Amino acid sequence: MARFSVAYASSEGRTRLVVDHLADALRAHDHQVTVDDVGTPNAAEAVALADAVVLAGSIHGGRLQPRLVRFASAHGVALSEHPSALMIVSMSAASSDATVRERQHEYLATFLAATPWRPDVVEFVAGALRPDTLGPLRRSQAARVARHVGVDPKGEVDFTDWGSVKRFAESLARWFPRVGVPIRAPGRNEPMRPEPLRW
Repeated sequence: MARFSVAYASSEGRTRLVVDHLADALRAHDHQVTVDDVGTPNAAEAVALADAVVLAGSIHGGRLQPRLVRFASAHGVALSEHPSALMIVSMSAASSDATVRERQHEYLATFLAATPWRPDVVEFVAGALRPDTLGPLRRSQAARVARHVGVDPKGEVDFTDWGSVKRFAESLARWFPRVGVPIRAPGRNEPMRPEPLRW
């Protein structure tokens, strides 16, 4: 059994929903899991006590939440002492268009350029389209992505593959408790092509 710390930043609740599913799947494998918003004092304490860490955030305006960046920067040393993963929730993950999906790596590169932390693995998770919760600018941006993925930009659509979230959790449950986990994420000056864990 391992102690997992799952720390997240969620703007509209989707990332929180994703990490709750992730945590439930980890607990099903008898691991202890804490789930904390990165803005709370509990998040840093949980990371320090954990055997493995998952950070999660969503893309807004082409970037992960600034508070997630601040947390990863402030606690980069502690994060790097554990096997760790980054989950990025993005509408781009729902697209089959190579150009749209390539933006995911741009989002990741921007994040890694701003923090010393290097996750062992990165997982991209498709989010949800909820136009009624967005302001005019964000609604316009979401509509562009929606057209790329072939859905009505005015309707609410859940793109999250919950089975994939569960499988990712199961991968972490098997992999992260191991001793001597190698660092698999590239350095700042290396090509940014991280992939989910494979067996």
